[in-house]
Amino acid sequence: MKDEAQNKAVKAIGSAMNRTQKAGATFKYKTGGGHTGSKIVKFAEKEKFDMIVVGARGVGRVKESFLGSTSNYVMHKIKVSVLVVK
Repeated sequence: MKDEAQNKAVKAIGSAMNRTQKAGATFKYKTGGGHTGSKIVKFAEKEKFDMIVVGARGVGRVKESFLGSTSNYVMHKIKVSVLVVK
């Protein structure tokens, strides 16, 4: 199951990864489970990112429905710029 999830993740981000790398920027990703927001924050801090780009589906609680609970969490817990794509 883990390999299948990894393959789906790479397929989903493949075009963004290719465009980013062609533009000369570094593109890093990580798959995993658990509390997604805290995993993103820990990964970004460990890797010392300048910026985080995160998608927002808006399926969280009503007050977070505009951004989504994960993107909202990341924006408030990280000290670097966050670009939220909806």
